[in-house]
Amino acid sequence: MRVARILGLVTIGAFALAACADESGTDPRRNQGVDPAENTATDAPPLGEESTMSLPRLTRDEYIATLGDLLHAAMPTEANEILQTVLPLAEAMPPDQLVSPPAEKHGGFGRLDQSQQQQYADVPFQVAVQLGKEATKTPARIASLVGVCASTSIDRACFEAFVRKFGELALRRPLDDEDVAFYVGDAPATNIPGDTVAKAVTRLLSAPRFLYHVESGTTAAGANDIFALDAWELASRLSYHFWGTMPDAALREAASSGALLEPARYEAEVERLFSDTRSTTTLTSFFTQWFWPLIELPALDSRLRDPVFKAFAGANTPSSELRGRMVQEVIDAATFIAKSGGSIRDLLTNRQSFARDPELAAIYGVAPWNGTGIPPELGPERAGLLTRAAFLSTGSANTRPIMKGVFIRTTLLCDPIPPPPQEGMAVAINLSPTLSTRQVIEELTEKEPRCAGCHQTQINPLGFASENFDALGRLRTTQTLFDATGKVVGQAPINTKSVPLIGADTGESSGIVQMSQWLAESGRVEACFAQRYFRFTYRRIESTTGDHALIEVLAKSAREGGAIAKVLKASALRPEFKRRRILQ
Repeated sequence: MRVARILGLVTIGAFALAACADESGTDPRRNQGVDPAENTATDAPPLGEESTMSLPRLTRDEYIATLGDLLHAAMPTEANEILQTVLPLAEAMPPDQLVSPPAEKHGGFGRLDQSQQQQYADVPFQVAVQLGKEATKTPARIASLVGVCASTSIDRACFEAFVRKFGELALRRPLDDEDVAFYVGDAPATNIPGDTVAKAVTRLLSAPRFLYHVESGTTAAGANDIFALDAWELASRLSYHFWGTMPDAALREAASSGALLEPARYEAEVERLFSDTRSTTTLTSFFTQWFWPLIELPALDSRLRDPVFKAFAGANTPSSELRGRMVQEVIDAATFIAKSGGSIRDLLTNRQSFARDPELAAIYGVAPWNGTGIPPELGPERAGLLTRAAFLSTGSANTRPIMKGVFIRTTLLCDPIPPPPQEGMAVAINLSPTLSTRQVIEELTEKEPRCAGCHQTQINPLGFASENFDALGRLRTTQTLFDATGKVVGQAPINTKSVPLIGADTGESSGIVQMSQWLAESGRVEACFAQRYFRFTYRRIESTTGDHALIEVLAKSAREGGAIAKVLKASALRPEFKRRRILQ
């Protein structure tokens, strides 16, 4: 580990990270001809390319979670008090940007963000210094951190034992004798002061093995550039994949004994990690970033002084908390379905309300869910994901059929959409006192040939299907028309019929319920889900040549009614998950 020790003294920003490969933009439906093996067990042959990311850093969330878990493992009694001082510094770490291929203008995953800026060097160093000071602030804290041998004074043997124990937690693998000597440095033989302990903590928490996912592995049979992860590296990959943080004691024990490399124990650990409540954090991250409208949904209470919005909202004037509650309801629905054995089809068609508060429940017309029992049933006009309020609300009095259509086309079906003409991007879709929103959009987008090609066939039909819900997610049979003062000046009929072009045999849809059923039956959302989860799992964009067979294995499992949980766990059981490619 000599290289890691030397690099630990180098400015973090100096690391050069390999860029992710771009995607081809090929329509995923054209890759259905691949007929890979159906076996997803740990001994199945690899179907895709191993990770080639040279040195991915911890995401902001992973870094903060790891700090907390490290302190709770090392100093359980004092951890919360120390974190109150340290976490405000850590939260200055820049948020990760959502990364997707250039052709995809919305969404992406923060795990793919490998950008570097000065704060990625400054913040961890400041945190490491402060944590070292706080952990050694009093003799009692030093004794808690270092061990009983520090109850009077610290000699070199005691200090070395501490470095070995704390270093294994921080660097997520055992330290060898050279490592220990490096971090002990020139400490005296006896009466080692607390400042020296603090400096060792700072150096360990500034090391690349703490701040990055460092993986070396051993050469796989028959390959010069494919390396099998060792037990400690595999423990870290599993833990960060499912929990977004460092391995717990049980996983560290499995790595230390080597048992994690045994197929039965490995599969048991995959099951344990996924079943643990901590996996909800990464499930939330995945679903939030896959369903990018949840991130882009604006505040719902920013137009309360607008007379049109005030008249539109009526008795459902939104509070400042409603936006977050709508987003959380989608996440609760997705995680509930995933954790309870549900499928992608269930996600698209489930008609239960997961609204826990009266404000959102009133929009749905049901009682609030208590969070543990059977969720209330929604009316027959709603159909799963696309009729949840977060995907219907806009923060204004106007619906957004175009953005609804773009989301479905690009993010649930994975179909590419060409960028709009430059002049078309500046056109505002305003409420009309005489026309419905659908009529306004048809006038603006379907009569101009440059726009009609995409809007008339690819975008608008998908968005129009849910126009029987208003911009707060309330069911409606007509659209109320207002003048600029908020006065009601008329009613426009609602038309939800469209030809959504989901599959070869779909014709005219009557509305969102039928269209959601067609989406569920098409098998295409499962394929898109598999592609997006591949990116989330492997922290990179799929290659144009080597990854589609693996993605199709996951998609096939999901299409055949496989539970979301089974597909998510299957990704970690693949041989590709346990290997990496070293760039030559």
